[in-house]
Amino acid sequence: MADVSPSLSRAVATRPLRRRRPTTSTLQPPAETATDRKSKVTGAEARATSRKATTAWLVAYQEAAYAWDDAVDDLEAHVEKEKEQQPSPEEARRPSILRWLLRSPAVHRTEKKLNANIEKLDKKVRAVLQRGREQDLIQMDWQRHDWISKFSGSPSTNSSSLGNLEQEKMKLIDILTDSQSSSTVVAIVGCCGIGKTALARKVYDDCYTRNVFNTTIWVDGSKESTGAGLLSVAARAAGGKPGTEEQSREKIMDMLAVMLEGKRFLLVLDDISSHHNHESFLEDLSFVKHGSRILIITRDQSVAAGMNRSYIHNMQEWPFQDCWTLLCASAGLDKEHDKENLREIVITIIQRCNKVPLAIKIIGGVLATKDPTQAEWQQVNESELWSLDLEDIPGGMKKLSGPVYMAYSNLPYRLKLCFLYCLQLPEGFVISQHVVTQMWIAEGFIIEEENDCDPQDIADRFYRELVLTNLLEPEIGSADMTRCTVHGCVRSVLQLLIKHRWFGKNKWASSIEEAGNLTRFRTVICKNPLADRGLDKVFMGRRYLRVLDLTGTGIRHIPGSIALLHHLRLLNLSLTQIMELPESIESLRNLQFLLLRCCNGLHSLPEGISKLHNLQCLDLEGSAPQLVLPSLVDLKQLTTLCGFIVNHKEVTEKDVSGWPLEDLEHMNSLRSLQILKIDRVVQFTRAQEAALEMKSHLTQLDLCGSTSDMHLHVPAAEARRLHGVLNSLCPPGCLESLKIASYHGRLFPDWLPQLPSLQRLVLADCKFCESLPCLGQLPQLKFLTITGFSKLLTIQRGRYTGPAFLKLEHLHVDDMDKLESWTGFQAGDFPSLIKFHLDSCPNIESFPACLEYSKQLTSMKVVAAGSLIVIGNLPMLKELIVQDSKTLTTVFNLPSLEVLMVIGCSGLQDVKGLRCVKHLRIVDRELTRLPDWLTGHASVLQTLTVFGTEELLGMLVPSGKDWPAIRDIEKVYGNLTDGSPFFTYTKKMGDFQAFGEQRDLVVRSVVDHQLEGWSSHFMARSFISRISMHNTIKWYLIPLLATALVLLLSMVEEIKVIGVFLVFFAIIACFWCLYFFSICKASN
Repeated sequence: MADVSPSLSRAVATRPLRRRRPTTSTLQPPAETATDRKSKVTGAEARATSRKATTAWLVAYQEAAYAWDDAVDDLEAHVEKEKEQQPSPEEARRPSILRWLLRSPAVHRTEKKLNANIEKLDKKVRAVLQRGREQDLIQMDWQRHDWISKFSGSPSTNSSSLGNLEQEKMKLIDILTDSQSSSTVVAIVGCCGIGKTALARKVYDDCYTRNVFNTTIWVDGSKESTGAGLLSVAARAAGGKPGTEEQSREKIMDMLAVMLEGKRFLLVLDDISSHHNHESFLEDLSFVKHGSRILIITRDQSVAAGMNRSYIHNMQEWPFQDCWTLLCASAGLDKEHDKENLREIVITIIQRCNKVPLAIKIIGGVLATKDPTQAEWQQVNESELWSLDLEDIPGGMKKLSGPVYMAYSNLPYRLKLCFLYCLQLPEGFVISQHVVTQMWIAEGFIIEEENDCDPQDIADRFYRELVLTNLLEPEIGSADMTRCTVHGCVRSVLQLLIKHRWFGKNKWASSIEEAGNLTRFRTVICKNPLADRGLDKVFMGRRYLRVLDLTGTGIRHIPGSIALLHHLRLLNLSLTQIMELPESIESLRNLQFLLLRCCNGLHSLPEGISKLHNLQCLDLEGSAPQLVLPSLVDLKQLTTLCGFIVNHKEVTEKDVSGWPLEDLEHMNSLRSLQILKIDRVVQFTRAQEAALEMKSHLTQLDLCGSTSDMHLHVPAAEARRLHGVLNSLCPPGCLESLKIASYHGRLFPDWLPQLPSLQRLVLADCKFCESLPCLGQLPQLKFLTITGFSKLLTIQRGRYTGPAFLKLEHLHVDDMDKLESWTGFQAGDFPSLIKFHLDSCPNIESFPACLEYSKQLTSMKVVAAGSLIVIGNLPMLKELIVQDSKTLTTVFNLPSLEVLMVIGCSGLQDVKGLRCVKHLRIVDRELTRLPDWLTGHASVLQTLTVFGTEELLGMLVPSGKDWPAIRDIEKVYGNLTDGSPFFTYTKKMGDFQAFGEQRDLVVRSVVDHQLEGWSSHFMARSFISRISMHNTIKWYLIPLLATALVLLLSMVEEIKVIGVFLVFFAIIACFWCLYFFSICKASN
């Protein structure tokens, strides 16, 4: 399917009329068009929601300005072509009448025609502006700044820690895990922006939830337009393979039921609306068994009410103090600011926001652009944008309309273009920073400023600005904010409020033929399936196309007609099956971004790439073309170069196995560089000619050796050569991210510990390195990964003063066969460490002693540590996962630990000093009895989940030997090793349930042992309520019926009526007794 977005540029309003062409003397638009014109458009835009006359004027202006921009592009292409056809300096000195006669008329006619067209369009723009002035649609005094942030930092405080979310989370978890509840569907209902998804995510990520449900699936409903599409995504997430063609809801439901058979699962369906539910896509809930639940998030009360067997949870309003905290954090106010003098204004603003968290965050982003003074904040408070004409806004969105439109109106002109572009991307589209900023540049929204600031820098600033103003939301799990989404409510409100800015919504075409009928668009994003045959039809008549994204489609061939796309700026062919590119690609002189990631079949690149002098990004990561490689020496404008393979021979010799390292010498604009097979460099002097230290913009660098040439032994001379090569590839001090992989030397380069700005370091598969440099002295290092070292025996601190690894937050040590110890570390080292992951280090015996003093370390995962015996004395640790560590015997003194997972560690016998542990998971195929240490922690545990053999789980039933060890735990979940549920137990309700084939086993065990007291009564009740006739008879009906009988008899005076009641209740009692004894007899 092709997602064709007609006029993505056009739909995002006017573009600044450029003045950067070579022939600017004849191209200048009217004097008031650059700064003045954008202010005029913004002034008219502010009135557009209430004055329909403005809409027609804006559309006319957009059409005229956009046509002018296209005309400029045509003339620029003509000028570039003429430059290429100019004779060489020597030929130019020799006059040639023939050459003049052949070229001059055609050249002059074309140039005259193009200039005439521009003059005509220039007059049209002037006329539109004059008409707007006459109709009083333009505010001449509307002043705006190019930059708006008053503070720098991260987005506002995490709203999930505010409000009543914690209490609501625990309430929902109790409902979802209630074994006696008949509500298989739980719906969270509330208005736009009140925090429904945030609450559901807290429930979904909670350790309690993960301990209860073996399988958890999250489906984003905003990305699917039908109920069948939702189910298809859920089936795929569960391990199924729904076909690419249309399938019926019933078939998809059957597949989902098969994939979830025998599992206790939680299926979360986010952002469900009436258009999903009209198909009754969850009509059949027979596959929801064994305590499984479906959690639905919707703002439509009718959707929740229409679900079978559902519980509806209505979101609660936030307390004022939490609203205050959220607003101040969103506005960038810290402890140094005097907040009390703004209190009255803040109270009014919060009331205007109706205490809706999203509205508060967005208006906080607006306030962040103002000085924290009463005058400026009062100006926001009194803005007329709070009172918009809301006749077209659905009731659930009206609370957001004022703040959202105010935030949009507050954006500078070019930033507004970028944000509107994001709105036109498909709903639910994850906006990656490096992708969307490239699209902005390709569309022409980013213009170089007078201070020669790089367009990529400007685009990155724009992206961060949209995040800081809360119009873009960081995706959950994206700590560095590089992946974001547009909140569905923000998108919906703006689409209604600025309808005048849209020349039609995104156009979806199910075939290339259908897409061929769409002529006015600048961005094409295609999805599978896509055949090669149709691409010619896409290229024909699309001469103004700027962005073409074919990522992940099944194409194998790019036709030569791509040369028709003269104005193409971005071409993304990543994850396709193409084998080569046509030579005609050299005609794409405006191309700035060429993305060819993970094209495994790509065997060559056309020579014409060397003529793409405007190319800024060439990304070949994961692809390895080796038959034909063009020269890159003239591509001096490159800012990103990934997949640069070093050739075998010297620069003077022809070699298609790679590129000469010397080609990098003059690429001083590089920001991101990946060099592969650096071991091919014979002389380290060649490495010096790459001049990496001169690249003052380089922030990301990958240096990788040959993974296919791994030897068991590297001679000393060879190791010295490799060290010299790597030592000569010295990067600049501005480097922030470094990866060194498959390096076969024995020593690391001298420059490695001397990178003052380095934040992320990955050292991978350096098999022959026997020591590490003093990495602890890197002042900005936050993420460190060390993996695949075969010779390293110890990680040493090094000799230097001050704490080691001052800012390190994440440490991952993996696949270190001979690593035995950490030496030299002392109290105060690793003061910022939050997460520590140790994997496949069979000889490690202990952790750095300094971790005992760490106040930030909250998460630790230890896997396959074959010599580790003891884990303890970690005062702030909250989560510990130990897996496949057979020698581990003791875990002690972890006073803050809340979550403990023990997987395949049957030797663990001594666990103590865990006062706060709430959730415990034990996974072991060898255990036949629960470990003795469990009894000492049963009173504080909230959940215990056991995955084990049938023999082990049989010990945990009320008649089993290990029953006393678990009966005081709030909730216990027993599962077989394949994940299928065996039983659940809830202490509070005295409820024990067995599932599947285990039912008869458990009941027979209970009857055979003749359980006494409450236990036998407990099991009999459980058996009747869970196994017989779908709960049609319950033991607790007897006292209720007896009470009713007494009340009725006290109210009736006639003997005959009393006799009828007595006979009726006697029949019921006899029926119940016969049924009970028949079941007991059958169980024997």
